[in-house]
Order: sequence, then C-alpha cells, then structure tokens
Amino acid sequence: MEFAFTLRYRLARHDCDYDALAGRLAASDCADAVVGVGRNGYLALSFLRQAGSAEAALSGAIADVERAVPTAELIDIRSDFMPN
Repeated sequence: MEFAFTLRYRLARHDCDYDALAGRLAASDCADAVVGVGRNGYLALSFLRQAGSAEAALSGAIADVERAVPTAELIDIRSDFMPN
C-alpha cells in the first residue's frame, strides 16, 4: 500500500544549504518525497511511500531522513494514514 504523510524539520544553522540537503536526501532513500522549503531553517518532506503498514512507512522515512540530515529536529508529522 502507499501512504501519504508529511514530515517537518527544523534545521541546524550550519545545515541550511538546500541543494546539498536535497542531494543527501535523495541518496538516503528519500527519492519518494517532495522537498519543500517555506521558511529559512526549516524543511518539509511530503512522502508517498510504499510499505506494508503506516507504521513501517513512517518509521522508515524518519530513519532515512535522520541518516541524511542527522542534526535536523523533527517538529511535526501530518497524515491521516489512509492508503492511497
């Protein structure tokens, strides 16, 4: 099943090169996310992720982002966890 959700992060001051972040995220299995920057110092990732369960989709995405941007602080998760 596919699960749609958005993760929002606060970035560390030294980690705000958005082009570099996009490359690191793509290399860390986040190619299924649309990366958005609304405010300087913040990052939003809208995922459409295949997984066996909503929990697997969410935990896998969070782990992938943590690998790519270990200094980022997860500040919000948005989803109704309805499969698409």
